[in-house]
Amino acid sequence: MKERWLQLNIREQRLVIAMASVVIFFILYSAIWAPLNKNIDLATKKVERQQKLLALVQEGTAKYKSAVGAGKPNSRNASLSSVVNQTAGGNQIAIARMQPQADDLQVWIDEVPFNSLLTWLEKLSIKEGVTVKSIDITHTNKAGIVKVRRLQLGRS
Repeated sequence: MKERWLQLNIREQRLVIAMASVVIFFILYSAIWAPLNKNIDLATKKVERQQKLLALVQEGTAKYKSAVGAGKPNSRNASLSSVVNQTAGGNQIAIARMQPQADDLQVWIDEVPFNSLLTWLEKLSIKEGVTVKSIDITHTNKAGIVKVRRLQLGRS
């Protein structure tokens, strides 16, 4: 091979050296530089996607926390009997008797419009987190008016 090299004139030797340099540069570029740049671009795009996902999750978490905590901290910490008294008064419901029973509360109401009772129980459930565990209702002589013989309420 050395003989073949020496047989080439100087101009041909320079041309071979130039071509060898171009080939070596191409090999280095395609084997090392291009894959590194491609991996860097992929990693950058992945980080950007993860940052967008993190922002969405944080935004959703903030919305959830604000929705769950809106106006409820005071009533959730208040006693069940005070919550029931306050909401009943706001709905013009006269409670005849209340009796605590462990974590629950039993309530008796002499006369109440049925629709008002349902609206009050719905508000208790949605806004205050109070659930109806059992209820015993009887009709009265007046249309649309019921008597609550026993209503057992508890926290959800």
